[in-house]
Amino acid sequence: MSDSTNKITLNIFSNCSEVDVLKIPVRETVESFYDCFGRDIVAKTNFFVHDFPFKRSNNKLCSLIGEFHKPYGNYEIHFVYGLAFAYKKSIVISNTEYAFQLEHDWNFSKELIKHQIPELTAAMKTGTMEHLRFNKVKNAAGPCDLELEEVEVNGMRLCLTPMRSNNPHLIHIPTYMQKYIHLIDPSREGSRGVEENLWLAPNSYIYGPLDYPPTIEHNDGRMRLRKLAKKLGKPTFNFLIRSGWMEAAFEAEYYLKQKFQRG
Repeated sequence: MSDSTNKITLNIFSNCSEVDVLKIPVRETVESFYDCFGRDIVAKTNFFVHDFPFKRSNNKLCSLIGEFHKPYGNYEIHFVYGLAFAYKKSIVISNTEYAFQLEHDWNFSKELIKHQIPELTAAMKTGTMEHLRFNKVKNAAGPCDLELEEVEVNGMRLCLTPMRSNNPHLIHIPTYMQKYIHLIDPSREGSRGVEENLWLAPNSYIYGPLDYPPTIEHNDGRMRLRKLAKKLGKPTFNFLIRSGWMEAAFEAEYYLKQKFQRG
């Protein structure tokens, strides 16, 4: 295991739907991560790509990943068979004490995340935390977190939760190798082979105090496509997809978003 003190492995998980190639939300996710936490903290980035549901999109997606990730340094692309298979492999090949597990369609709220990775991993070490996640909803008891207890570790306020989630999170690799890797089930589709199998594992925390607002946003490109298809009607929508105009629309949207954020 690497001894580069505060560096982590960044593990990113993606499939190959049409929107992943046309809009490539994984690019926005990676850029959002680095904007929030900086580049120097990552020892290596692993992309785990499952060629589902469209195998024809696989080569294009991998090519696009290579293009946009060049400025960010060391990375590898791994071909996998489902999220649980990829998650299990990510634990085995991570050479740092901590890894950030990140599915391909999330954005981070930089203004609400007030601590950097070394501070987060230091708190995890002090509090013997195995899993520290960012929340897509307010930190309050609900269906995904039946009860929450606010705690303070190294001056950082967090919530202790009895439940785990695949929302963006940090994990302690040696603990996962020893206690959990055999519980992850690649035969279960989607996130279920990870999430539902480790649902009630202990020593799990959420960033921020009780009632803290969401620190991440789900960048669900497929939902946006469904809404657009409903508005335009299927024939018009299909014509835009086949003609390549949808890709141009996504690129324009991405450009305007970046320009607006910089302004």
